[in-house]
Formats: sequence, C-alpha cells, structure tokens
Amino acid sequence: MALHFNCLPTELDEDQVADYLHFLKQEHNTPSDSYFKHTVFGLRMLCKTEGIKPHDLGLPSIKGPNKLPVVLSKDEMWRLLHAPDLLKHKILIGLLYGCGLRCLEARSVRLQDLDFDRKVLHVGQGKGKKRPLCSFE
Repeated sequence: MALHFNCLPTELDEDQVADYLHFLKQEHNTPSDSYFKHTVFGLRMLCKTEGIKPHDLGLPSIKGPNKLPVVLSKDEMWRLLHAPDLLKHKILIGLLYGCGLRCLEARSVRLQDLDFDRKVLHVGQGKGKKRPLCSFE
C-alpha cells in the first residue's frame, strides 16, 4: 500500500484505502482471498499501534464462512468403526468421532483419564486451555 501510493499508510484517507482494497479485490489478481484478509488485518494492526480507529479508515469487516460440519450417518459410522481389524484403531476412531477429540487430545489420553464409574473421559488440555469432559457409554 505504501509503494502503491508512495506515502505512509497512516497518511492516507478513507477513500484512498477503499480504492486500494477495491484494487486488490477486483482489478489486481490476488493469489487468494486470504491475501486480502491479511491486508485488512495488517491495516487493523497498524491502526491499533498508531492509535487510529479502524472505522476511520473504512476497513471492511471480515467474516468467516458459515460452513456446517459434515455429520456421518449411523450406517456410515458403524462401517467406519468396524473397518479396522485392530481394537486400538476402533477405540481411536470412537474417541475421535464420539468425543469430538482433536488428534493431539486423542494421542494424550491415558488409562487414568477414564472414569469408568461416571462413564467420563477427562481430556488433558483442550483448546483454549480448557479441561473438557467427554461422556461415553
């Protein structure tokens, strides 16, 4: 942006920023949408460090796609659980899908994390430094 206008981005007004973002989005063949997003995020960080309000520059809001997760049918899940020959692979698939564990969380499960009386699995360190529980039957 500085090279495009030959001045510091903090010296630009709202129209110039909008023109540049339009240039990136429409006229310039950007490698991906993430390039545009990172440009906006970089401008927001610049605004934050310089004490400028992002809406003063007319920065657009970036929203992520609202994708629904793919959920397997009972039949598909049943076939998936019975496909492996080894019991440990069946247990791993059951933990990943049934408890919604991430790979690293499933790898760190220990026998002492299982509470058979309450039918609960204690997950060590979940996302966001949480300690989630997973019930199993």
